[in-house]
Amino acid sequence: MFKNLNKKLTLIILLSVFAGIVLAVVMNSGIKATSSNSFCLNCHDAPEFKANYDLTPHARLDCLDCHGQGFVKDKIGGIGHFFDTVSGKKDPNNYPNMKADVPDEMCLSCHNMNNVNRHPAVISGHEIYRNYDLTCIDCHDSVFMHGRLDDHSN
Repeated sequence: MFKNLNKKLTLIILLSVFAGIVLAVVMNSGIKATSSNSFCLNCHDAPEFKANYDLTPHARLDCLDCHGQGFVKDKIGGIGHFFDTVSGKKDPNNYPNMKADVPDEMCLSCHNMNNVNRHPAVISGHEIYRNYDLTCIDCHDSVFMHGRLDDHSN
C-alpha cells in the first residue's frame, strides 16, 4: 500500500514541478511581451504616434520608461486599458487623455535639478513653476508629442 502511495506522491510532485516550470516560462514570456513598445503600439496605432515620437529627444526610451508606474500597476492597468479599448470606453489614440498618464515623478526620476542644465535661468524658472499647479507636461508638452509635433522651444 505504501509503495503505491509513494509512486503516486512522487508522480504528483514531479508533475507539479513540471507544471510550475511551464507556468514560470509562460508568465515570463507574457511579461516580456506586454512590456515592449510593439505591444503598446498594437492599440496606440495612430501612424503619427511612432513617427513623431521617433523625432523627439526621448525616442530611445521604452513606453514604460515614462508611462510605467511599477510592475503590478502596469500589468493591472494594462488589463484595464485593454478592456477600455475593446469596449470603446476610451480611444487609445486620444493624446490629451494620455498626458495624464505621465506623472511628474516619471519625468523627475531622470530630470531632477541635479542633472539639468545648470544655467541659473533654468533652475530659477523651474522653482517658480513648481509653486503653481503645473505639471512638467504643461510646459514641456512638445517633448512628448505622439500625435503632433510642436515647436521644441517650450
